[in-house]
Amino acid sequence: MKAEFAQRIASGARQLRLCRQLWQSLCLVTLALLLLCSPLLGQGTEGAITGTVTTQDGAVLPNAQVTVTNDGTNISRSVTTNSKGDYVVAGLNPGTYTVKVETPGFAAVIDTGVVLASQQTLRTDVTMKVGSTNSTVTVTAGDSVIETEMPSISSTVSAQTLTNSSSNLLSTSDSTGDSGLLFYTSLLPGGSQAGGSFDWSMYGSRGSEAYYNVDGISSNSALYGNMVGPSLPPFGMIQEVEYTAVNNKAELGQLLNVSVITKSGTNAIHGDVFENYASNAFQARNYFANSVGGLVQNDFGANIGGPIIKNKLFLFASSEFLREAQPISINPSVPTLAMRGGDFSALLQGPNPIVINNPYTGTPFQNNTIPKPMLNAGALTWQNTFYPSPNFGSPTSYIANFRGTYPQHIYTNRYYLRGDYAFSPHNTIFARVGYIRSSPEVLDSGLPPSLTGYRVQKRHTWQGVLSDTWILTPHMINVAKFGLTHTANDFGGEIAGQPLVDSLGITGLQVAPDDKTGIPSVSLNNFTSPYQLPDSQPTEQTVQFVDQVTYERGAHTFKAGAEYRPMQAEQYFNPTFGSYSFTGSFSNFDYADFLLGLPQTTGYTYPRTPQYSRLWDLNAFVQDDWKIKRNLTLFLGVRYEYNSPAVDKYNVIASFDPKTGAIVVPNLTIAQQNINPVFPSEIPIETAQTAGFPDRSMRNSFKLAAYPRFGFAYRPFKDENTVIRGGYGIFNDEISAALFSYLYGGPYGVTVGYTNGLVNGAPLVDFQHPINSAAGGIGAGAVSIQTFDHNYRNPYVQQFNLTLEQNLGFATSLRLSYIGTRAVKLTYATNVNQVPASTTPFSQSATPYPLFYSVYLFRNGGYENYNALSAEVNRTFRHGLSYEAGFTWAKNLTDDDDTLANGIEGGVTAENSYNLSRQKGNAKFTPRVSFVSNVIWELPFGRGERLLNADNFASRFIGGWRLSAAYLSQSGDFLSPGFSGPDPSNTNQFAGAAQRVGGSLAPQSKRSITNWFNATAFAVPQNGTFGSGSFGTVEGPNMNALNAALFKSFPVFRETSFELRGSFTNVLNHTNFGDPNVTITDNSVGQITSTTAKSFGGPRSGLVSGRFVF
Repeated sequence: MKAEFAQRIASGARQLRLCRQLWQSLCLVTLALLLLCSPLLGQGTEGAITGTVTTQDGAVLPNAQVTVTNDGTNISRSVTTNSKGDYVVAGLNPGTYTVKVETPGFAAVIDTGVVLASQQTLRTDVTMKVGSTNSTVTVTAGDSVIETEMPSISSTVSAQTLTNSSSNLLSTSDSTGDSGLLFYTSLLPGGSQAGGSFDWSMYGSRGSEAYYNVDGISSNSALYGNMVGPSLPPFGMIQEVEYTAVNNKAELGQLLNVSVITKSGTNAIHGDVFENYASNAFQARNYFANSVGGLVQNDFGANIGGPIIKNKLFLFASSEFLREAQPISINPSVPTLAMRGGDFSALLQGPNPIVINNPYTGTPFQNNTIPKPMLNAGALTWQNTFYPSPNFGSPTSYIANFRGTYPQHIYTNRYYLRGDYAFSPHNTIFARVGYIRSSPEVLDSGLPPSLTGYRVQKRHTWQGVLSDTWILTPHMINVAKFGLTHTANDFGGEIAGQPLVDSLGITGLQVAPDDKTGIPSVSLNNFTSPYQLPDSQPTEQTVQFVDQVTYERGAHTFKAGAEYRPMQAEQYFNPTFGSYSFTGSFSNFDYADFLLGLPQTTGYTYPRTPQYSRLWDLNAFVQDDWKIKRNLTLFLGVRYEYNSPAVDKYNVIASFDPKTGAIVVPNLTIAQQNINPVFPSEIPIETAQTAGFPDRSMRNSFKLAAYPRFGFAYRPFKDENTVIRGGYGIFNDEISAALFSYLYGGPYGVTVGYTNGLVNGAPLVDFQHPINSAAGGIGAGAVSIQTFDHNYRNPYVQQFNLTLEQNLGFATSLRLSYIGTRAVKLTYATNVNQVPASTTPFSQSATPYPLFYSVYLFRNGGYENYNALSAEVNRTFRHGLSYEAGFTWAKNLTDDDDTLANGIEGGVTAENSYNLSRQKGNAKFTPRVSFVSNVIWELPFGRGERLLNADNFASRFIGGWRLSAAYLSQSGDFLSPGFSGPDPSNTNQFAGAAQRVGGSLAPQSKRSITNWFNATAFAVPQNGTFGSGSFGTVEGPNMNALNAALFKSFPVFRETSFELRGSFTNVLNHTNFGDPNVTITDNSVGQITSTTAKSFGGPRSGLVSGRFVF
């Protein structure tokens, strides 16, 4: 039996050696191609330890042997110092190391506890004493207090910091089943949350300028451009999170890089079992809710890591399970009981009475009440189906007059496994695989789920990486990686669309299968509109091949890398059920128009063909860290990025040729096989070859795109207590398949718009009859299309900073920085079919392309100008205390605000297509001032501590306590007042920016949730004009939150312990209000009806956690 077992072991070893040789051969081929083709990107997670070895009198020691050993795996690397006494050990995984230096005639020095973070270059200088080579001097490394070796500004959040956080961040999931871990961004200097769960900013970065990765493998969405969610590993598997936000070196591509590093097994078996529990007993009531709601959260799991073969093979496994019923509070505006029957007499009261007119006679209705026979049957059915009766406020108030709290259900499972193997001290690999399944049931509409239903969703994410670190020579290292991320996302509402349409009596739409969910889109100015996400099944996949080479020679450390990243995104489009806009254009009040069944506009989108997008990135870099002097290092680099235009697998796309006014398709035969039967035959169609467009992508490619990077780090004094750092770089803004998805409209997915009017006493369209060729419809002037300029190219950003960093002693540092960015060629949308503003009423025949209702072209032209001053005080954890405090003052001016109006990459839509610059103003989501602070304090009581140190029960009870706290304060969003209803510019636009007419906006002391700003300072623009002077002028409410946590660790046996924790976000329950309504034509203008949705800004929330550690 033993012999058979030994044979199996030997056979397995041979197979392992063969696999290793094959893998190394592939790496050699990659390296050869790399060197032949000029070194090309890659996302590295490895760090380096560098330093200078000197004698006690300051003389440098060449040829000293430096050995760096990972404390967890006992894997060592050795190098020798150069002629200047300098050494660099690169390609190291993040972790804790021991540095040993030996040279003849001197006592060996062992520096222990050297903590290296991801992508960090850590300086560890060593001073040798004359003595026997058999004697050793052991020192304990202090944490690196200031950054002396890099030009960039970054923040490293370790697993210990995350575990000790006061911010309820013990799970990588949040209430939408996505990645709550990223909420920590708000607690970092310069960090802020933008419009969604995956949209974060640091020092002015936009949502499309962030790169998220796990162990260097992309977690960015190929379909949308932001982070794939969920895609992060379980909380217990995270070793650290690295936020690199300012002046990245050439090896990092985007402006903001968020790198999650996973744990590996070590020579000791360690792990934990945990449970995080929350309930409404720990919650406070939302300011606008009647009750706390029924919160129940159970987040539980286990982690274990250890050796399979000591010093050789290590495993780490992690699992996490979230089961949550998360309450959501809603505060919608619903029609009053009187309005539900057509009685609007209450609108005659007050300082600004609203008279309801009979659109058929032009005279007011008697007593402001619509006669019941005139009430539209379909509108009444819709009202009874989706609008609850009011339950809050005055019987005559229709603003935020309903309050309710309802559960949302989240189910998320995460399974991850990582293995590390050392073939030899010169060759190590690791592999990691992970699977996440998330099934959230969330409320998308602001109305009760008993009426509008939940979103039902099933998401599956698979991710894996294989990484090989190969030491070719003591001064050359190669790191090769292969990664895969695949996600499938099936979601939709609970209401079947066709039965609903039938019950409303709507006719003229294509009949959909009864199992397809969705509801008509009904928009009203003054009331909350029911909403349900349509059925969709997007899938996406990203594959990565990465290779990086580091070569150290003399005063230079060269690094070059290449990355090839093919991506695909697929999406299926299901039937829609029409759209309606009720603005009050007929009766003088939107809900009266609705009950009369008289929309101002209607629309319908015919189902389009599936999206099969294919695109790929080829990135490359070369950089040189040049140590000119011992105290001065220059960082020189250049980066090449080719972000290929997307193509469709089957060439079923279409664009637009502004020169001829024709639809452009890759191939006429393929187009004719897929054209929607209702597409107007009079609209010309031409091939890409005829138009001079690329035949598959419809967009020219720009392959010569090099982005230089420069930085420096200078220590002006002999010690390492002061450093002046700075840098300049140009960064590419990568484009996903999001913009490409607009090409799936055209003749395939026809969007038709209709404008209502009364002709011979009858409406052209009404609620039951939204389609009428006399109001637009299929034919001339009916079809809307969206596409992009065929010369569109990637936007780019210039960034620069100047930083002074000072060691203040007591493990404390001070950083002062100026940070600036200039983003140019930003994407925005413009309607090239728009007529200039004038006093002449709009006429379709006067448009540049009268066969089209609108032609929205995405093009380059926006800009952003960000300037900030930042100050940070940081104490690394020592003697039981660490703290961080950061203040940022920032001004961010842009004419292309990052509001997600057209997705994360689409920018804004120009209201005046002839003048984008009139939209210049403060960027919405960049706070003018922000302050963050984080504190962790181990109380100095009990056994082994300074106070009450004794070995008894009382000492054990009062010992082992920790406190942590975080405080976040930032100024409000910058808002742009607007209007809806009329078309003052006569350009067929019934909403837009308000006109600033003077007057104070309201001082801080006079602001309230019922009157946040002076709406009379704005007005609907005069006839023939667009509004101006209103962009980013109103500042929303500030946000302030204090988070706190208390920990107690109970020793159990030897290295086992049980940890109990209680934490609260917004522990003082400070009410952080949401933004006010800034639509000046709404009666609720200036009013705030919700609390903020930003992280940590909600009502007090508590969490109790137990963790058994072994």
